[in-house]
Amino acid sequence: MPKLKSIKELRDLVSELKNNASKNKTYLKVALGTCGISSGADETFDELINVINEAKLDNVEVIRTGCLGYCYAEPTIEVNVPGNKPVLYGFVTKSKVRDIVYKHLIEGKIVEELVIPETHKIVL
Repeated sequence: MPKLKSIKELRDLVSELKNNASKNKTYLKVALGTCGISSGADETFDELINVINEAKLDNVEVIRTGCLGYCYAEPTIEVNVPGNKPVLYGFVTKSKVRDIVYKHLIEGKIVEELVIPETHKIVL
């Protein structure tokens, strides 16, 4: 790798690496605010890690976030598959994690009974 000669080159390299690394990666955001934790989101998070490892899904990253704003539906998970709109699942207890991993991530089918309907729009 050639030597970097400026901060701009470093920033460009970091940006390029981030873009390439995330192109085919699926991200799962688990809401771990106070309401999520009190509803069992810690167990949901741990089970997600276990089931994803069991299924050997190397292109999936599970991320801890704060509250996603759906306190009534905790534990919540947002699934972001490249090229698709994010899907927000609610009431995702430890026992429902396997359905999301195998149906949504592996088979590509949305687990309709866990979907939280869209309640807001993104302002651009």
